[in-house]
Amino acid sequence: MNAVAVDVRLLIFGLVAGALLAAFGLDRLLGDPTERSWAEQWYPPVLVGRAAIGLERGVPRGNPARETGWGTLDWFVLVAGVTALAFGLTVVERWTLPATVAASPLPWALVGLAAFGFGVVWLKSTFAVRTLERFCLRPLGRPLDAMRIEVGQVVNRLTSDLPRELLCSALVESAVENTTDSVVAPLLAYSLLGLPGAVAYRTINTLDALWGHPEPRWRFFGRTAALVDSAVNYLPDHLASGMLRAVAGRPFAPPRIERVAPDAKVPATIRTAAGLLGVRLERRGSYVVGPENRPPTEEDVRRVVRWVRQASGLMLLLSLGLIAGLVDVGWTYFLR
Repeated sequence: MNAVAVDVRLLIFGLVAGALLAAFGLDRLLGDPTERSWAEQWYPPVLVGRAAIGLERGVPRGNPARETGWGTLDWFVLVAGVTALAFGLTVVERWTLPATVAASPLPWALVGLAAFGFGVVWLKSTFAVRTLERFCLRPLGRPLDAMRIEVGQVVNRLTSDLPRELLCSALVESAVENTTDSVVAPLLAYSLLGLPGAVAYRTINTLDALWGHPEPRWRFFGRTAALVDSAVNYLPDHLASGMLRAVAGRPFAPPRIERVAPDAKVPATIRTAAGLLGVRLERRGSYVVGPENRPPTEEDVRRVVRWVRQASGLMLLLSLGLIAGLVDVGWTYFLR
């Protein structure tokens, strides 16, 4: 291998891995923008959400096939559009690399620095560890009514009449599910496909959160969003489950599952949390995982959040190793 090839590979690894480390540091330092702040209004997932809401409102209703078609078209437009923007940013980085621009003139260097910085912020918006921890821990220790309100802002279920043990169950489930959605999956997508992969995943996940519901309004329109999200999360869900087992350092007892709704889906991470903690995790009208176990407590929520933090660090190390291996075999993340 000649010196030039080595330099190019080191440069690519430095850019891709450096952006990931910078984004991870930004997440630990600041987390997501404060709710209803100016920064949140311009945060990439929020912008995607606004566009998704606008498109969904304009769809004619009353014909399942037409709704499914419009949902598929709108899904493709948003995912392809956001991914194309991320790819365009990568192209800007490509043409401002010192290895491809003779003598690296100052204007090009400034453009490259700005592109790299914007890419770091965009990459950080695809995952959220600190915010996940904050939202899961914030309801703890509150009076029951206040806790119900806080948990209702975190989970996608009615909480107005839930007892404390079901609120704790909802927080445990949310924490481990988001280990997949907000940590493992976006970092895995970035490790394989760079920034375009990470933002494509985050857009897919956002559209499922907004459209992928079984209620009549979204049943047909959101069908594509729900199916694609389930498919792309299959591997990350099991990877996140394995990481939680690794960092927990305790025996895992596979829990029994009772499905109240025949089509209820129970992610591997929820089964893992119930088995590791030895608790009963329940979503009313949907499923009960570990029905023979004790109900979860606030201490179980704190323990799971610690596991999520540790699993996030493990995923960062895995991502850096995967990036190094792919660069070594010649994958250039669209930069060469």
